[in-house]
This record gives sequence, C-alpha cells and structure tokens, in this order.
Amino acid sequence: MKRTRHALIVRLVTFILNLIPDRILVIIKAKIQIIRKMDYPRHDIFLNINSEIEYHIRLHSAKKEPEMIEWIETFFADGDVFYDVGANVGAYSIVASKYFNGRVKVYAFEPGFTTFPELCLNIQTNKCWRSIVPLQIALSDKTDIDVLNYENLTPGGALHALGDPLDYKGDEFVPVLQQPVLSFRVDDLVKYFHLPLPTHIKVDVDGTEFKILQGAEETLTNPLVKSVIVEIQEGNEEAGNIMAFLKRKGLNFHSKHRYVYGGPLSRFSNVYNYIFSRTHQQALSQHLASSPVPRLSTPSTL
Repeated sequence: MKRTRHALIVRLVTFILNLIPDRILVIIKAKIQIIRKMDYPRHDIFLNINSEIEYHIRLHSAKKEPEMIEWIETFFADGDVFYDVGANVGAYSIVASKYFNGRVKVYAFEPGFTTFPELCLNIQTNKCWRSIVPLQIALSDKTDIDVLNYENLTPGGALHALGDPLDYKGDEFVPVLQQPVLSFRVDDLVKYFHLPLPTHIKVDVDGTEFKILQGAEETLTNPLVKSVIVEIQEGNEEAGNIMAFLKRKGLNFHSKHRYVYGGPLSRFSNVYNYIFSRTHQQALSQHLASSPVPRLSTPSTL
C-alpha cells in the first residue's frame, strides 16, 4: 500500500514537472539539495542523497557494517594513515576523520564517475577536506589503463568490476557501461607519488580484492601496516589465497563478520568482512629481520 502511494506521488510530480519550462527546471534542480544525517551516534555525519541506494543503504552504513566502525575506533590511533579502497560515498572515511578529529589521514579511492562526485561532496559537507584525500583511480595488481565495468550508473551504487566483467562471485555480467580508467598498484603509488605508507587498509571492491593486495606486496610487508579489513566471498579459491597471502606478510587472521544484509536466503549470505592484524611483537620482529645488520667498525691503524 505504501509503495503504491509513493509510486502515485512520483507519477504526479513527474507529470507536473514535465509542464514546467526547461529554464525553470534547471533553476529548481540547482536549488534542490537533500542532505541527511548518517546513523553514526558519536558524531554528526551528513551525506548528500541523490539516489535510493544512498538513502536506504549509505545513510545506514554504521548498521550495515558495525564491525567496520568498531575496527576504526579500536585499531586506529592519532597519526595513522588509512587507505579506504572502494570508498564509495565516503561514509567510513568520514567516520575515521570525525572520530579522531582529523588526526588520521585518509586516502579514499573511488574510480566510479557517478559516485566520486558524491564522495567529494560529502567530504566538503562534513568539512573533512584537510584530512581526507579523494582519488578517482582504481587499484589493482598492475599500473595501466584498464576498463571499469559498471553494473549500474546509480550514485552510491556498487558491484562494478575492473578488468573482466565478473561479479563478486566470479560470475560474468553484462555491464551497462565500460569505461577506461587509470589503474595503479599501491606499491607504485607509494614509490612514485610518495603517498605515505598506510597504517590500516580497507579493501571492499566486489571481486578484485586479491589483485589489489597483490599490487601492495611490498607495502604489506612493511611493519607500519598494522591491520587490513577485506571483504571476502567464502567458498571460493580466492578466499584461501587472500588468507595465505596476508599471513606471509605477517598479518594474521583476527576475526570475521557476516555482512548484515547477508541472511541465509540473501545473495550475500557468504560475504564476510575479514580482519587481519599484526601484533606489536610481530611488527618488531619483522622490522629487525628487514633491517641491515650493522657492521663492526675496524679500528684505524696509527
């Protein structure tokens, strides 16, 4: 009944708008700005709403992935650097910025042309531009121009794929758009563009998580990287590859958390956020192992 009423209202408003001259419509469109408060209780975070996905899902990011919020609040510390890979509209980037009052530096990676403007708007709306750097590039295991396959063109949408048009389960889909995008290895960004090494990394890109980690092989070896949270589809070969790869880098399994909307009948029923961490002792041991052995100086002969 409620849905029917909404549909009737939409049809009525659309009919009225079609009667208005284009010049007036442009002015009206420029004046309309829908900004609503996100469900984060500790700070006021406001998101710009330009789609149903942003209204129904992004506004409820804290409820959708509570483990992400807890990870940020408990693993991070002042002075840390956070790589938010698959930042979307920036909900978790802004949580990190607000919770630490701008004392965590965030690099928010979002290649999608319909969602990147929303990320930038939300950074501006929440006055986080000093602590969050938005980057409209994709990350992968190679530095190149690649193809981003869009599953949809909705602001705040997801389920796109870089490279081959494969979804998070590895099944092929027909993209609504294929767009060339810049793709970088994390190691190359650090080496050639002098990005600071991340302390914490979030990887949520709906299918190419392992490739992104492989492109960060040198970075992940560095003991400065304390923790990583990765979205994993259980039951496939890549899940095991990710766990083995991170373990070799000194990042051990900490915990896993089922996607909130992933009930037993949901298509996301096997999707989990896996947290990997490096203990202080592990970091120290790895640092000592990678440091050059000091040479004993030879006394000079008089």
